[in-house]
Amino acid sequence: MRTYRLALFVPVALAALVVAGCSANDSTKTEAEVFLAVTQIPEGVADVSIATTADVSIPSMTISSKSKSPSAVLSQQDDAILSEWVVTCTRTDGGTVASPVWHNFNQTIYVPAGGSAPLQNYRIFPAEYFQQAPLYQLFPANGGFDTETGQTNIRQRLHIEIFGKTVAGKKLSVAFDVNLNFFY
Repeated sequence: MRTYRLALFVPVALAALVVAGCSANDSTKTEAEVFLAVTQIPEGVADVSIATTADVSIPSMTISSKSKSPSAVLSQQDDAILSEWVVTCTRTDGGTVASPVWHNFNQTIYVPAGGSAPLQNYRIFPAEYFQQAPLYQLFPANGGFDTETGQTNIRQRLHIEIFGKTVAGKKLSVAFDVNLNFFY
């Protein structure tokens, strides 16, 4: 009977150790020795007029690279090269139809290990999406209002996730949200 208890106890104890070792810290979700943080993004909802047909950009922001461990010694192998931005929109005004997912591969950003990369006027939403659902409804020729909410504006949250790798080839990413109020 003792052997049976031991055979049952060992797998349960190992499973408990595995669960206890899992962390809710986002920085542990990447394989790199560094994690990324985004700062200096304007707070609040930004108003965007679709009448101007200009891409939506963040005026200024900084992407910083930080060591996961204070005792780690970082090298150039830990420098980050970011190459893909994925922007996923969700409605925040009660509507259900949101703008399509946008993948941006047009610019590569280099962030030194333990350093930062300041970005100016970085594009987060293409103007050509103004001509697609749901935003096209806001043009006067199309009625000038959202048929789902009856409002003359559409609010969306853009979830922006940036993917890349370190020079050593280890994957990393960072994500943040931006709220936009589209109107004509």
